[in-house]
Amino acid sequence: MRTDIKTPETHIATLRPRRRSWLLLIPALAVLGVAGGAYTSAEAHPADSAEAGPGQGFGGRHLERLLDKVNATPGQRGQIQAIWKGLRPQLKSLHQEHQAVHQQIAAALSASTINPATVEQLRMQAMRIADQLSSTFTQGLVQTAQVLTPDQRTQAAAAIASARGHFQHHHGMMMGQ
Repeated sequence: MRTDIKTPETHIATLRPRRRSWLLLIPALAVLGVAGGAYTSAEAHPADSAEAGPGQGFGGRHLERLLDKVNATPGQRGQIQAIWKGLRPQLKSLHQEHQAVHQQIAAALSASTINPATVEQLRMQAMRIADQLSSTFTQGLVQTAQVLTPDQRTQAAAAIASARGHFQHHHGMMMGQ
């Protein structure tokens, strides 16, 4: 009798480690893709990056246009610019940390031997930094919204929805696809 014939159970057992390795790579590649897109966007729009000049920063030009659309007063503009000026160093630092971790992930994925535990550790580190970035950015959004009147916030939401729809239509990304 042959003992080297694989039964379905032994065949599945031999495939599991390989599947786990691939499953670990999927989130890492997704993180790299998102980071690459964010990095490319920042490079393509330097006025919107953390390196922008006074009154600019994250969303600088877009923020100014939005404030124009809601007829923000000079006082409101000054408060909002101060909010983002205060947050800009934190956002820049977190963005740089995020980029460094993504470079480490890329190096780990292109190494001659891939250590899934290392890749997972780096992925978790990247996600912690992304969460800090998101939290800090959201803090700025909340503080900005608190400066605006309820009517201005409604106008801003409508302008953002319109711009998002224009972007999605222009770039062929329709909702529900």
